[in-house]
Amino acid sequence: LKSSPMPNLPLIWSEFNASYKNEPDVTDATYMGPWLADTIRQCDGLVDSMSYWSFSDVFEEQGVVKTPFYGGYGLIAEDDIPKPAFNAFKILHQLGEERIQLDSDSALLTRRKDGTLVLAVWNYAPPGDSGSPKQITLQLKGTNAKHVLVSRVDGTHGDFHPTYEKVGSPRYPTQKQIHELQQAADLPAPEAGRVENGMFTLELPTHGLAVIELK
Repeated sequence: LKSSPMPNLPLIWSEFNASYKNEPDVTDATYMGPWLADTIRQCDGLVDSMSYWSFSDVFEEQGVVKTPFYGGYGLIAEDDIPKPAFNAFKILHQLGEERIQLDSDSALLTRRKDGTLVLAVWNYAPPGDSGSPKQITLQLKGTNAKHVLVSRVDGTHGDFHPTYEKVGSPRYPTQKQIHELQQAADLPAPEAGRVENGMFTLELPTHGLAVIELK
């Protein structure tokens, strides 16, 4: 665009997602956390707007939903059950308005208007890949941060899958099971941690995303 006859033409991704077809291991999975964070890292500053496709798994193009989790394009499954992608957006909204340059393809550093530093880190692996946990050590310079608050989205934070499997993966969940799935998809409170000698270490499972607020 910049080298074209219309260098000021806006660039708008009006329907973006990780897949153009129904793939539960992609759009229903915790894979979406690292994928979304890395997509933001790559597109920030280059696009004018981006619209995730779509908000709900219940929409007209594919007719009546026949099972609550089918790899739909939405952030929320049938019966108002938030998917990991929804929770990934939720914690990524904690990032600040100013991006600070960082030489990493698995981290995004920002600063809020009040000066608070907020960092996103993730452990990317291809869809369906069990991968391996990753230990990440942050070395903090030029800040007097003593504490951190860590919000996570992974297989044990904001993911309905363990509960869905526990109740037998029903095609037609009961109202009680729907309530249990909604509760399982709720994000827990952020974890508190301490910065020791200018460093903070955390472990991320495969497809794990964490947003760290420095206090």
